[in-house]
Amino acid sequence: MGPVMTPARRHQTGIVAIAAFKLVKGGLLLVVGFGLLELMHAEIAALFALVLETLHINADTRFVHALVLKVDALQPHSILIAGLVSLGYAALLLAEGIGLWMEVSWAAYLTVVSTSALIPFEIYELIERTTVPRIVLLAVNLMIVVYLIKQLKQHRLGGRYRKSRWPIGAGG
Repeated sequence: MGPVMTPARRHQTGIVAIAAFKLVKGGLLLVVGFGLLELMHAEIAALFALVLETLHINADTRFVHALVLKVDALQPHSILIAGLVSLGYAALLLAEGIGLWMEVSWAAYLTVVSTSALIPFEIYELIERTTVPRIVLLAVNLMIVVYLIKQLKQHRLGGRYRKSRWPIGAGG
């Protein structure tokens, strides 16, 4: 006897949008993390100078000069830590994105907690310096938290299939 599945239901648009957002961010951070680990033993200042030269960017401007000094001061252990943090955060975002795509409640709880934990820092940054991107980021994160809490309260998350999808005695 095959598995007994409940009829597939349509994805909720809001959940899909949040899942896609988390998956894209997680994928980008994965690339950044591996890129940083790859750069760990490279001569970063020389690579940065080559990038500036290739892009025909004037290194004599005050902004670019300050950036060159910061890049030159980077230590391999700092790059390693940044790479590992990026990979860890990417793993969290990918877990959230996959779980939300599957519409399971643990992913919504995880996303609410992890997103809410960053809101005080975003508010602090906004108070320090108000910019449109910071306002948008705070607004998006607040909307995500409120939306997911609403979905959890209405019990709209819980997975596509019920526990009864497996025949008795098959690990269900």
